[in-house]
Parts: sequence; C-alpha cells; structure tokens
Amino acid sequence: MKVDLSNDFKEKYRNLMGERAEKLFSAIQEDSQDAFRLNPLKANYKNVAYPLDKPIEYSPIGYYGNIDGNSIDHISGYVYSQEPSAMYVTEILDPAKDDKILDLCAAPGSKTTYIASKMASQGLLVSNEINSKRAKVLSSNIERMGITNTVVTNNSPKDFEKKFDSFFDKILVDAPCSGEGMFRKDPESTQYWSLDYVEQCANRQQHILDSTYKLLDNGGTLVYSTCTFSPEENEQNIDWFLKKYPDMHLVEVKKYAGMEDGRPEWGNNNPELKKALRMFPDQFNGEGHFMCKMVKDGEKSEIKERQINTGLKKDGLKLGEFKKNRFEPDIAWMLALKPSELKTVFELDQEQYEKYLHGESVILSQRPDFDNKWIGLSFEGKLFSWGRYSNQQIKNVYPKGLRR
Repeated sequence: MKVDLSNDFKEKYRNLMGERAEKLFSAIQEDSQDAFRLNPLKANYKNVAYPLDKPIEYSPIGYYGNIDGNSIDHISGYVYSQEPSAMYVTEILDPAKDDKILDLCAAPGSKTTYIASKMASQGLLVSNEINSKRAKVLSSNIERMGITNTVVTNNSPKDFEKKFDSFFDKILVDAPCSGEGMFRKDPESTQYWSLDYVEQCANRQQHILDSTYKLLDNGGTLVYSTCTFSPEENEQNIDWFLKKYPDMHLVEVKKYAGMEDGRPEWGNNNPELKKALRMFPDQFNGEGHFMCKMVKDGEKSEIKERQINTGLKKDGLKLGEFKKNRFEPDIAWMLALKPSELKTVFELDQEQYEKYLHGESVILSQRPDFDNKWIGLSFEGKLFSWGRYSNQQIKNVYPKGLRR
C-alpha cells in the first residue's frame, strides 16, 4: 500500500535532512519488518514452532519473522509480536529483578511485557494507560504472557504525583506522538498528521515529562522514546527537559549497526543530545524511533520502603471469582502457571484443541485416571486454559472473548 506523504511533511524533512530526505521517503514506501519475542516466563520457552535462525542482535529474546496470532504459541503467551526497533527500548531501560518500575504510557503492552520478562516475576512493575479501552487491551496482553508482578492502572500522569512522589527506580515514557516513524506500518495514520499536530504532541509530552521527574527517585533512570522523526518531540523536548531539571543528565547508550546519534543541531545545539539514539528506516532494519536514557542525580531515598497505598484504580493477578457459592479460577491464573505446578494437566489432540477453542466441550471415550474438577489444558505441551471435568467430559470454560 502506497504511503501518502503530505507536501508539508516532505518540505519539512527536505529542509532538515537535505538530499537524504529522498532516501527516507523511499524507505517509508517499503514493507515494514516483522519480528517477535520469546517469553522467558514460560516453561521451556524456546520450544516454539517458529524458526529462531534470525536473531536480533540487540535483543537476547528477539527474532525477525512473522507469527500467527491464532497459533498455540501466541495463545499460550510463548511469543509476542513486536516491531524490532521498539525492542531496544527495554534493553536500554535494563530492568532488574528488584526494581520498582513505571511504564507510564503502556498500551498495548509490547514494552511492558518485555520489561516483565526480564524481571522474572519479581520487583514491581506499574503499567499505566490513560485510555480505558486501551487499558483493557493492555491487561489482556499482560495476562496472556503469564505476568504476576504487574499492576495495571488507568490514570493520568498527574494522578501519580499524589501518591508516588520519588518512588520509582526506573520509568519508561514511550510517549504518545505524531507517529511518523510508523507511517509505512500504518499508512492510514498519515491522515492525522499535520505541523500543528506535531506541536500538540510535543506540548503533551512536556507535561508527561514534568510528571515523571516528580515520580523518579534520586539515582533513578528515565528512558524516553517516541516512534516519530520530529525534532520538536525528540531533541527539542529533551533539551527543554534537561534545562528545566539540571539534576537530570543524559547517559550514552550503545548503538548497533544502523543506529545513529541524536542530532544536537535539531535541539538548540546541545552537544549532549549526541548521546540519544535515532533509528531511520533508510539505514536501520526497523521502523523510525528516537530513544534516550537519563539519570537523576542524588542518593536513593528511603521513601520507597513505605507500603503502597495509592488509592488508584488497581488490578493484580486475577485468581478467579465466586459464582453461586463456588470458586471458578480465571484464565489469567492458568497462564501464569507452569505444568509442574498443577496436579492434573490434560493434553488435547488437534481435533479436541480446535473444538475447545471454538467453545465446545471435550467428550472422553473412557474414564480418565483423574477425578479433579478443575484441570489444566494444554496443546503441544503449552498450557492455555482451565477445563472443568465432570461425567467423562471436560466442560468448556474458555472465555468467550478469546474463542475462535
């Protein structure tokens, strides 16, 4: 599909990039690059049906290639489709197991699920999305990946200031932006682009950055990223932020082949901006991104040891709910378990699996050697749902919204 670039867009980048702008425009017309990640939280996580012969250099769990959203590997949370450039943001953030981390603009969950996979179900990850519909998608992806250390919130950055002052060790701001770097992946997004829209995005990003400063502990790390080429949303915003908060400073990030320095000339000639990172699709095998890593001066505070009593809209791992005086386990709990943690796991064959995904019960030809009411169901060795056993059949409890 041809990407319709406006005259304003072309003129802007011809002025900024000179002759190279034509190479950028050509690259935007090419096909986008597919990639996916494995999920180390799953048992035997490399046991997937997709080839792992094209690893991504800067991601130990990332690979080039396309995945099927209907495959058992995807349904059971063993793989996650993610654009390759975007994977590097989490590697820059460098999550540790005992960190308290905030992903402030988290939907649909690509970066949150990557962060959680590196935390090994330890520490605390607060994953926030201000849009309620997108927050539900975020929750669904977190559940599918079997994540247990994450709290999903649906709040504005300002809400966090009231309860989380200087609380987080690390914050990721994958800021809502004008999306120029994703034009070839989402050609229809060009319809919303304008010079005014870029300015609106830059202004909103400054408000978000203001909040993150208050939430970050001394000695903490802030990673800022966008999927746009726009200097207003990138170098100029970071230059503004560093001048407003002189105890924040940029740190160098490793740059792999095709990754480029930030452009000081696009950010009031601040030489520190070279420490930022840019990816342009005419030079890098992925979509357009800007990323930078900042650290807040000072010693870590003791305030983080307090109990978290936020009053925010919070959800944790849903274990289940009581219905008519009986407890029914939730699929989120199942997807967070490993086969070894269940008393009974029943392996479905291809026909049974397809019928179960469709919403049908599984009729057993003979009485099984178990009598547990609630059992784990797997296909190709991967847990994907609960089943409720009764009278030689496994009744279907697969959520209606997930059925195929």
